[in-house]
Amino acid sequence: MYKYNSAAARFSSRALLAHAQAGLPQELSTRPRAAADQPAEIYLYDEIGLWGVTAKDFTQALLSVGTGPVDLHINSPGGDVFDGLAMYSALQSHDGPVNVIVDGLAASAASFIALAGTTVSMAPNAFLMIHNAWGVVVGNKGDMTDTAGVLTKIDGQLASLYAGKTGQKPDAITQMMDAETWFTAQEAKDAGFIDTILPASQNKAAPTLKAGVFEHQPKPAANTLSVPDIAARRRMVRLAEAES
Repeated sequence: MYKYNSAAARFSSRALLAHAQAGLPQELSTRPRAAADQPAEIYLYDEIGLWGVTAKDFTQALLSVGTGPVDLHINSPGGDVFDGLAMYSALQSHDGPVNVIVDGLAASAASFIALAGTTVSMAPNAFLMIHNAWGVVVGNKGDMTDTAGVLTKIDGQLASLYAGKTGQKPDAITQMMDAETWFTAQEAKDAGFIDTILPASQNKAAPTLKAGVFEHQPKPAANTLSVPDIAARRRMVRLAEAES
């Protein structure tokens, strides 16, 4: 839920330096259709939100490929829930089928963006993760209580979204979110989050998360590519805020 939205700090050299020191690449790329009946490709390989791919960025990329089929490749640790919901809506409104392929990781906000696809596939050694929304708030007990109420509403909306795809009851999904549940490709298919698992020969990326990014992240598999160190990024942002 947290968004670093100070207008001054967003464009300050300190904030930009913090972003650069985290060593995190931005990747939102598109490939046009080879023919009218062929899918365009969009690669969402970054965090969701201000420090990665915003809903505005994504919507513009989606519009740029035009109507018709789209293959959306995802390798993302998630991020801002509201940007994620806007991206989900944009995919749902797209004029043409959307085939989502989780190449490495679809965690947090990226997990429900993936569910906007007409079909959802995962590479055999990819992961999908769902958890409760979290945020940062400063203030008195009333502020804390109000924020808890907002987070509860967000969790309820996300549980309903996951339940709609999987066919499971929202209460069961809520338990999975409470536990921060990680799914292998087979587990995600068995639970109804995805439709198919890609052949091993088509797998191009898989996640290796550094320690401390998420509470219950699995141990990395061998011979995998890395995703951004979100814990390092958050530390950088907090330092920038403290010095502002």
